[in-house]
Amino acid sequence: MEKLILPIALLALLVVAVRLLEVYLRSHKPRFEYNRKDSLMTPAEREFYNALLAELGQDYHFFPQIHLDAIVAPADPRRNRLYAFRHINQKSVDFVACDKTNMRPLFTIEVDDKTHKQAGRIERDREVERILRGAGIPLIRIENRGRFNPEELANTIRRGFDHFADQLH
Repeated sequence: MEKLILPIALLALLVVAVRLLEVYLRSHKPRFEYNRKDSLMTPAEREFYNALLAELGQDYHFFPQIHLDAIVAPADPRRNRLYAFRHINQKSVDFVACDKTNMRPLFTIEVDDKTHKQAGRIERDREVERILRGAGIPLIRIENRGRFNPEELANTIRRGFDHFADQLH
């Protein structure tokens, strides 16, 4: 019995130490401070957004920086739901166009800059395109060349619609 006293005491001491550590960690969670950003969009995205509104704002609501989980859902929500959510959780598109009546997502837009030419980004872009195509939501890619002409932009978007519709048939 005397041989068991020391191991039991050490075990009890370890349990108490772990509990004290848990209490300490819970009460000393890091507090992060944040500052408000000057804009939801970069200057190029704002210019693009204004060009969108000038030509297509009467037909659609446009929303910037939307995560995919806001516009698509797993086709089979009972199968690997958490994994499916995690797969799209960190992915977003630059703009989503919704109809003005019920806010249904109609198409998405990516404004491609030089970052879209990086290997990891190319792979991510292909996966976003696959996901959106499977959900029946066109992804229209627009190259960022510095300036956006509203009329040309609207025509490019309309051609993107037509191309997507042709692929479905």
